[in-house]
Amino acid sequence: MRWPVACLFCILSLCVVATALADAVAPARPALLFVVHSYDDDFIWCRNIDRGLQTALRGFPVTIRTFHLDAKHDLDPASQRRKALAIASRITEEKPQVVVAVDDAVQELLVVPHLLGRDTPQVVFCGVNAPLARYGYPAPNVTGVSERWHVRESLSLLRKIVPTARRVVLLTDGSESSDYMLADIRADLRQGGPYAVEDFSIRQVQTFQQWQKAVLASQEAQGLAFGLYFSLRDEATGSVVPAEAEARWTDTVNRVPTVGFADYVREHGQLCGVLESAHEQGLIAGGMARLLFDPMLRAQTLPLRTNQEGIVFLNLKTAERLGVSVPFEIIQSASEVIQ
Repeated sequence: MRWPVACLFCILSLCVVATALADAVAPARPALLFVVHSYDDDFIWCRNIDRGLQTALRGFPVTIRTFHLDAKHDLDPASQRRKALAIASRITEEKPQVVVAVDDAVQELLVVPHLLGRDTPQVVFCGVNAPLARYGYPAPNVTGVSERWHVRESLSLLRKIVPTARRVVLLTDGSESSDYMLADIRADLRQGGPYAVEDFSIRQVQTFQQWQKAVLASQEAQGLAFGLYFSLRDEATGSVVPAEAEARWTDTVNRVPTVGFADYVREHGQLCGVLESAHEQGLIAGGMARLLFDPMLRAQTLPLRTNQEGIVFLNLKTAERLGVSVPFEIIQSASEVIQ
């Protein structure tokens, strides 16, 4: 009986060794990245973040699945929570190693209730305006990129182009993102002192009709700064007015030099600005995500980042329409010029 037993033992031992060798040489699970946007896929901000992510991940073997909460158009909190829950279920089923969470709504609806503190996936946020403590960031499985507008630099640029622009009015919508942006502006004023203009006032509105009245009332100023205008509703229909329609209307009536802060202003006819780059947000987040596909790394090992790049932007077509003469040295030094 000893011989059969010995044979059986040898066979079992070989099976164990073969299994161990198979595990050792088996390919790692293919890299899977989920990108979850707060807004819609037509929003230029989302498109530019995606381009930045793609640049950072170029040449890296990863499958990317992209989702959108469409929080600027779908204003029903229950509907937004259902979408976030469905995405959380997909994450549980498909097990991406890394999730890139874009803008504040995704943090509030997906990351904090469903992903924060888990062993997997690792989460990289970008485009976040709120104080990070609001979401409990940083966390063992969460790191990312905060968003900063170059307001001080943009107003200095406007003043160089239009030295008489002593009074500037900032118009922005009533969204939570605007609240965070305005809090950053007030903190910057406390810490860095006055801006280049002598009179800087803020008007925050809720509807498109209020926006129209504010634009017309601000024609006595020497400059208009535009913050966010993606959640303005039509008072008659209750629907959100497309930002492109708001920009077209504003361009038809406004005769005051304009300044913006984010890269979507390229398409909206504003005169100038030192623009925050959505591409940079995506590029930094994508670089972090690429590192986190290493199973030995955790999100908490990557330091938090803030965007630094400022794109000096000029629209000479707008300058001509407004009768503004832009000094040649400013044109020469600008990063992007629309002619």
